[in-house]
Amino acid sequence: MVDLLRRRFPSSEGEVGIGDDAAVFAAPGPRLIFTTDTMVEGVDFELSYFPAVDLGWKVMAINASDVAAMGARPSKAVATLCVPATTPVGFLEDLAEGLGQGCTATGAELVGGDISSSDRISLGVAMLGSVERPVLRSGARAGDAICVTGCLGGAAGGLHLLSRDDDARGPLVERHRRPAARVAEASALRNFDVSSMLDVSDGLVVDLERLMEASGTGCEVDLGKLPLDPHLADVPDLDEVEAALFGGEDLELLFTMLPSHCTAAGMMLKARGTALTQIGVVTEGERRIGMRSLSSLKEAGWDHLRSR
Repeated sequence: MVDLLRRRFPSSEGEVGIGDDAAVFAAPGPRLIFTTDTMVEGVDFELSYFPAVDLGWKVMAINASDVAAMGARPSKAVATLCVPATTPVGFLEDLAEGLGQGCTATGAELVGGDISSSDRISLGVAMLGSVERPVLRSGARAGDAICVTGCLGGAAGGLHLLSRDDDARGPLVERHRRPAARVAEASALRNFDVSSMLDVSDGLVVDLERLMEASGTGCEVDLGKLPLDPHLADVPDLDEVEAALFGGEDLELLFTMLPSHCTAAGMMLKARGTALTQIGVVTEGERRIGMRSLSSLKEAGWDHLRSR
């Protein structure tokens, strides 16, 4: 679907349209970054285990993460809410509280929106950011290190627990409901000539394939170097590596840079409380994770349309 829209609505010269984490527009001063994302009941969350306050937080976080993945900082946002007419006022109050908390966490300002009636709850946000020189998916170069912030699989682990117990608690559940957009980390990484970047929203396998496809490069990723969320070891009946490979919504940054910059960048992020891990290298050959090709693994990843 993305490829179809990209062909139907090509970008204007000097701008970035459909196909990256966010669009980029020319404007007086810095470039404008514009993105949107929506959470739909029954597709992205279930009311049985997702409180309204966390829904408000998360929709702000996933949009801010897209802006951050372009190397930018969030600025303004508008929200669109569709709810059944029978929705309790308390739910709406909690939702507004969550949106406010999300604004505080991401640095975005909610400036407007729209409310309509629907048979299920849907909350969407459109967000603006700005940056002098955006970091695109298409800049990876052979020889670059492939790196990721934080740890992987935690959000998938939380969903796994909630799917078995609506009242599940703990750090993995918190990671699923309230992922942190790496806004400050993305801004800091710009000092190290990051050549390409996106956020891990649909799983490492799917998002790594997107990065390599946009750059026209191959990759070699070492399975043993994946930074697994340490709390995954406490979850029964869950493969930690599979959660890291295919679980989405971690909102970690996946990026490429010169290997010589990794140590300094890692020290800088560590001082901010965030780990940096080199998991592989960009190549001119095939795209592989361990002994498997990305194309063979990708079919197991999350795809919004295929999974419906």
